[in-house]
Amino acid sequence: MESPRSFSLRAWWGARPRWLRRMGGTLVGIYAAYLLLANLFLNTPLGPWAANRKPEKFTAQWGLALSAWPGHVRAWDVHLKGHVMHTRWEVRAARVRGHVALMPLFHRQVRVPLVVAEEVSGGALRDPGVPVLPPRYDPKAPPGWTLRFDRIASDSVRDGYFGDLRLQGQGRAEVGFSKQMRGGAMALMPSHASFTGATLRQRGQVLLHDARLEANFSLDPHRRDQAAGLDKLLKLDARLRLQGSTAALSLARDAQGRPVLRAAPGQGTADIDLHWLRGELAPAGRLAWRAPLAGTRLDGQPLQGEVRVDLAVDRDIVVHALMPEQPGANLKLDADLRLQGRRVPLRDFTTLVPRANGHVLMQWRFPSLGWITAMFPQAQWLQLRGEGQVDADVQVRGGQLAPGSRVSVPQASASAEVMGHHIEGQAQAELRVEGEAGALVPALDLQMQRFVIADEARRPFVEGEQLRLEVRAGAGERTAAGLRQSAAARLVFRNARVPDLRAYNRFLPAAQLRFEGGGGTLSGDLAVAPGGTIAEGRLQVAARGARAHAAGIALSTDLDADLRLRQADLRGQNFTLDASTVALRNVRFTGPDGQPRSGWWATIALPRARMDWTRPIRLDADARVKVRDLGFLLALYSQKRDFPSWVGKVVDAGQTQVSGRVFWHADQLVLDRVQAGNDRFTVLARLKLQGSRREGDLFANWGVLSAALETEGGQRNWHLIRARQWYDAQPALLR
Repeated sequence: MESPRSFSLRAWWGARPRWLRRMGGTLVGIYAAYLLLANLFLNTPLGPWAANRKPEKFTAQWGLALSAWPGHVRAWDVHLKGHVMHTRWEVRAARVRGHVALMPLFHRQVRVPLVVAEEVSGGALRDPGVPVLPPRYDPKAPPGWTLRFDRIASDSVRDGYFGDLRLQGQGRAEVGFSKQMRGGAMALMPSHASFTGATLRQRGQVLLHDARLEANFSLDPHRRDQAAGLDKLLKLDARLRLQGSTAALSLARDAQGRPVLRAAPGQGTADIDLHWLRGELAPAGRLAWRAPLAGTRLDGQPLQGEVRVDLAVDRDIVVHALMPEQPGANLKLDADLRLQGRRVPLRDFTTLVPRANGHVLMQWRFPSLGWITAMFPQAQWLQLRGEGQVDADVQVRGGQLAPGSRVSVPQASASAEVMGHHIEGQAQAELRVEGEAGALVPALDLQMQRFVIADEARRPFVEGEQLRLEVRAGAGERTAAGLRQSAAARLVFRNARVPDLRAYNRFLPAAQLRFEGGGGTLSGDLAVAPGGTIAEGRLQVAARGARAHAAGIALSTDLDADLRLRQADLRGQNFTLDASTVALRNVRFTGPDGQPRSGWWATIALPRARMDWTRPIRLDADARVKVRDLGFLLALYSQKRDFPSWVGKVVDAGQTQVSGRVFWHADQLVLDRVQAGNDRFTVLARLKLQGSRREGDLFANWGVLSAALETEGGQRNWHLIRARQWYDAQPALLR
């Protein structure tokens, strides 16, 4: 009997047709070459070099990587990092496998149908440095390649972080996304993530433990120019379901000694089922949080009760929040609100007010107090800065603050900018809502215990105490839109100190009129218009022993100025100063006789005055003046040696009434149509001072004696014959 022959692969292959053997050999060679080249590429510096061409935006690192056939990759110890705008992100995985579809490559698409990752962790944090900008979309440029990951799956997500928040547990995730390069659209496909036995920590402190978390989310396709930052939430569809135990809350003091709530060991509960649907909460959502108060109060007594927050979504959003009052800590919350509709503002939460009904009673410390002055948008010149304690009792009806509502701030940093001046100080503030003839009138009262006023360059020149500012909306304005158009203010302060009067020189024609030294006080009672300009009011300046320089004459004086301002145009830069007065007392200067004079005085009234606040300031006024004598006026023209001898008797002829017109702009000062005299003499004058130039005319008459003086370019000419006719023939300096 013949025994069977054993099978031989070599014999079998040798019996195949030659063309088949050649094709098979070629394929085996190609596959061997692929195995060699692909794995050399992945496991030598060539692979990381190709993947990390833009390390400032993206880097990829791995330990060992293998590819068994084209498009397939298996890698170990994978670490991906990226930087977009101000966000740095990273993902780590112990093992990753996946494959790239080859045919879509011919259509400029990198498509990865499946990626499976094991032992995954990762997260993101904010980088305050220079942002890494993504490419700007250019509709004229050819479209870039498209990255499409249909499914990235892991059954072993271990932890993730965002900033100083870290989530750990047993996690699963399936995520899909697409992104077109060169600034094209990106999208998240319907994705899912879940954690069991989850723990959430912040800087090591447990906030949530033994939690079950599920999230479903997707993001509509969009480019950055269509939705950036928070606006991406308007493209997001996300549902969060969470159940777990939370920390308790304890009361402590921070580094500045302020009472704060902090997480503490304890057993609270959280039950959340919320569905965010492109900018609003979907119906049937809910949130319930309970956290017991643990530890002791600041006075050593044990804390009692718990913090409760409940939120329910139907046609509206209903919020209940309660925290028992904590004596000595100024912490209390009792809120019951219904917000019409389900839309949630992404930035300006004050837009919720018109949708609200209910009440809020609270004592709380806010990290920012800007929302209080934001209720008066036309008073943007007023700011409350930084954090502060708030004591509020607010009733809201139909989106309107009800009469009797109030918000108090015991201490805050406040600043105001009025006509280019910066006012800063520590303040107390109270917002209240009053009823007036059936209308609502919101008002804000602010008091600065100490304050400083600085100029445009932020150089302080006034310091004072007890400044009061009242901001009041117009009667009948019940809506936020009405408040924006009607808010005005009153600013009052008394006897603020001006250490150096030279600070006022920026308002004066310094070459002709300026302070040389001395101090004084400033008082104000001003109505401030919505734009931060003065609508009307009163400024009072007082000084004793002030040193000044007027038209080339050095003098010292006691000064009291009472300026009545009223806005004369919509720009808020032109004012009338009608009925303003300036009083000079105990004036010392050198008279026309060349001798020092003291005890001189003048009282100036401005029945008509117009001022343009635009720098350099412009003033045009009619003046009525009572003076002790004309010594100062004659000193503007010359000294005694230049006058006829009888003029000295005019100087000493007693109290005199003077009227005329005053104009100043930049370094120019003009006195025109000056008439002075009493029952013994008459003096007429006009004078223009600009820079070092002095030109003008003067006429003096005493009984049968008269003389006219012409001064121009440093030259003085007397006209003793027909002096009055000569003077009257000279043109006025001002029209």
